[in-house]
Amino acid sequence: MSTDLRPLHRFARTALPAAGVILAVILIGLILSGSAGWTAGEMDLLRLVNTAHTAPLDAVVLGLDWLFSPAVGAVLVLLAAGSVLLVTRRPGPAIRFVVLVMIPTLGADVIKLLVHRARPDIPSLPHILLLEPGGLSFPSGHTSFAACFLLGIFLVTAGHRWHPFVIGTTTVVVLATAASRVYLGVHYPSDVVASIVYSLSAVALVNAAWMLLLAHWSERRSGRPAGPVHEGVTNAR
Repeated sequence: MSTDLRPLHRFARTALPAAGVILAVILIGLILSGSAGWTAGEMDLLRLVNTAHTAPLDAVVLGLDWLFSPAVGAVLVLLAAGSVLLVTRRPGPAIRFVVLVMIPTLGADVIKLLVHRARPDIPSLPHILLLEPGGLSFPSGHTSFAACFLLGIFLVTAGHRWHPFVIGTTTVVVLATAASRVYLGVHYPSDVVASIVYSLSAVALVNAAWMLLLAHWSERRSGRPAGPVHEGVTNAR
């Protein structure tokens, strides 16, 4: 039986650039971690931003901090996966969603350990809303999780009539979460930018791997080369 190499080629076209971007993010993180001058400049920017606090913005950023915290985030993933299962009545899309969110999110934690960049000097800020002494800063875990979570929703809703609304909402929430980490002074601007770049690449890489596995699984079931894979469904030729 001949094997259709097109799924592998499609995977490589996405996976290789995505892996390259992730490696670049790690390299940049290592450079920033060792650059006292750059870090001092970003710390000055954090102090400047920190002087512009207002009560409404404080409430919004603290709400985002709570919403995308690890404990609440786990509940969000389960609720979203359950909703996908109810809407599609198929386990595949729900499992795909969980995989798209959790593997890149765990990958961000691994990068934190590799880069080992210390958090900003939060006690030196003039207006402290959230005190997180110690810990690692690069990339931002909240931003990475928010981006991966919303990208997962974006991918599993592709083709739905309200997908354009999902695109707009996803973009606004991810950018708001990234800005909130800088506003709180718990992450440097480069941390949150790296989080978004990393999440886009990591979710694309995991999604490409999912589609490759799905294509091979369909080929083995049908006993013939798999056709195009779209939205978790393989169309045999």
